Amino acid sequence: MPIERIEVYLDGGTQPVQVLTQPPFKVTYDTRSLSDGEHLLRVVTHYTNGAREVKEIPFKVANTPGVLVQGLEEGKEVSGTLDVTLRVADPDVKPTRERFPGLGAVIATAVILGGVWLFFAATGVTNKTLEEVAKPPATKEAGAHGEAAGPVAAVDEALKAKGEQVYSANCAGCHQPTGKGLPGVFPALDGSKNVADKAYTINILLKGKGGMPGFAQLSDEELAGVATYIKNSWSNNFGGVTPDEFKAAR
Repeated sequence: MPIERIEVYLDGGTQPVQVLTQPPFKVTYDTRSLSDGEHLLRVVTHYTNGAREVKEIPFKVANTPGVLVQGLEEGKEVSGTLDVTLRVADPDVKPTRERFPGLGAVIATAVILGGVWLFFAATGVTNKTLEEVAKPPATKEAGAHGEAAGPVAAVDEALKAKGEQVYSANCAGCHQPTGKGLPGVFPALDGSKNVADKAYTINILLKGKGGMPGFAQLSDEELAGVATYIKNSWSNNFGGVTPDEFKAAR
């Protein structure tokens, strides 16, 4: 489902610290402007159909330098001159709390999770869980290297060109213009055996699966176009798909 905008809030604020309208959805924020302690990141994703999704992530900030006290132990009884050394921000002083790894990374993760929609189940080690959830049926289309094992359907170049526009508007934000996806989050379409499976491709585009909604609201021509585009772009050479095939599958 296309995203209209993403609003990022901090600590219950009523005004977003940033509004994102174009992928990649990423914000870099300097946590030194925040006080040490508990904070809350809230990401509100607005979709073009009017739907809204909210994701909240609590986190801790620990920017204060570490302090090491030498010469005085807790509960120690002392008398006379007290000689205590305070080592502040010393490189050898280890922080008592784990440093926050970067608000930008958390925002990127939250946006990705909040705006997830997957076109295809993943292949490869990093996406093993998704592969088990959305494992495709066995297919004879894919060869050992991701190429079709036999004759492929003719590609309608005009339809493919229309499909590129549909892909740019609905898919490139996650799977990237290169088709490489985001490792561990959004599966790659380039070289995917799942993409080589025509029946699986048609079904996943129409009905969705797991975190991905179906795109049955698109016309048969639009669906056939984007299917043809992803099956025959980058290193893929898996043949064309026709609008009639989507019409029959509805």
